[in-house]
Amino acid sequence: MRVIILAAGYGTRLYPLTLDLPKPLICINNKPIINFLIDKIEDLRNYYSIEETKLVSNNKFYNKFLAWKKEYKVEIQILNDGSTSPEDRLGAVRDIKFAIDGKGGDWLVLGGDNLFEDNLRGFLEFGLKKKPYPCIGIYDVKDKSAACHYGVTELDSGNQIVSFEEKPKNPKSTLAATCVYFFPQDSLKLFDSFFSQVKASDASGEYIKWMVDKTRVYGYIFEKKWFDIGGSDALKMAEKTFM
Repeated sequence: MRVIILAAGYGTRLYPLTLDLPKPLICINNKPIINFLIDKIEDLRNYYSIEETKLVSNNKFYNKFLAWKKEYKVEIQILNDGSTSPEDRLGAVRDIKFAIDGKGGDWLVLGGDNLFEDNLRGFLEFGLKKKPYPCIGIYDVKDKSAACHYGVTELDSGNQIVSFEEKPKNPKSTLAATCVYFFPQDSLKLFDSFFSQVKASDASGEYIKWMVDKTRVYGYIFEKKWFDIGGSDALKMAEKTFM
């Protein structure tokens, strides 16, 4: 299995904090957000064989991640997707395809600004049982007004995603999709099919919706807290939780 951390965003919702600092390197109680993910990946190594871990950055923050790698002595390959601003970014789906680079195997994909309490063992165990179909991490925000800000899923009794809507005005559930994905080898061919049919899109929500229409996609519900670090209030809440 291989791991991709997506970290090529520009964090515009957190300006001016992220004008010169990528969101995954913001510290929560003196610890970069991304280091919480690295800890979870290291935990997985005790149970699964991880061949390599890649991080996709952009040209603006590439050197910041190289410095982070050196400071924390992280065994990870830092990739530069070549984008320089929010206007020319590749987007999450193209960055995933860029990092996979034609390699086979199973892939665990994580958003670099993901901050949550659960370990990844339960998610990966669930995903492996659902092979050859992809799996997405889900978090219950427990409030439909809050769900309006996320990609919202509906699950059947077998945890298959039966519908997906991006930021709906009237959400059908409170189950929000997180940026935690498991793509088994047999599902990788879907990327080429998607780009041949939906050439203009680079949004992960568009890809999820497309997959749900084309194949089975399963959702794993995280039980503990998950944060969308989109503003100062979320940062303060995260600091209290991870004290």
